[in-house]
Order: sequence, then C-alpha cells, then structure tokens
Amino acid sequence: MLPKRSDPNSKHHQARLAIDSKLKDAAPEQETLEALAVKCASSPSPDNTFQYAFCLTKSKSADERRYAITILDNLIKEGYEHQLDCIYGSAIASYLNKKYDDARKKCESILRSQPE
Repeated sequence: MLPKRSDPNSKHHQARLAIDSKLKDAAPEQETLEALAVKCASSPSPDNTFQYAFCLTKSKSADERRYAITILDNLIKEGYEHQLDCIYGSAIASYLNKKYDDARKKCESILRSQPE
C-alpha cells in the first residue's frame, strides 16, 4: 500500500515545506566541510569527528548525509560523551534524506531520555 500524500494546503504540509526551506539554507559551504575533514584526519579525536559529522548532516548531498549518520552512529556505539547531540544530528540527516520514520524515531528517543 502506498503512503497517503499530504494535502498541499494542510498545515502539516506547509510546516514541512517551511522546515525544508530553513534546513536547505543551513547547508555548509564546501570549504567548511573540507577544513573539518582535514582537521579530523590530521588530529583525530571524537570531538573533531563529531564536528565533521554534524556539519555533514546538513550537506546538500544525500550521500554525505548518509555518511554523517554512519559516523554519528559509530560515535554512539563507541560511547561518545555527547550521544544526544549525535542522535539529533542523525535525525536531521534522516529528515533531509526523506527518511521521516527514522527521523521521528530518533527524535522520540531524545524525548524519552530527556522528557523535561
């Protein structure tokens, strides 16, 4: 069964378009990504890796966003100190890759761990 398309006049649809527009405008410059990649390679640390991956989450490239999710998931598995930030970044990348169910699950896990 195909998913139901949202009504283009609905508030939900309009809200999604507004979010998409704001996130699209937040895409990092290629020079920024390259500088972070060099920093990550020349001075490897979980914090440098996180900064690079988090920046990739807002990339214009779906492949780069998928790579960011992989990096962030690995940081979580390795016990990185800022796990909620990793989940948040992964949720952003999932949303931008139109993996809405994955993004929602990640947001719900954040809310479960920090309900206040």
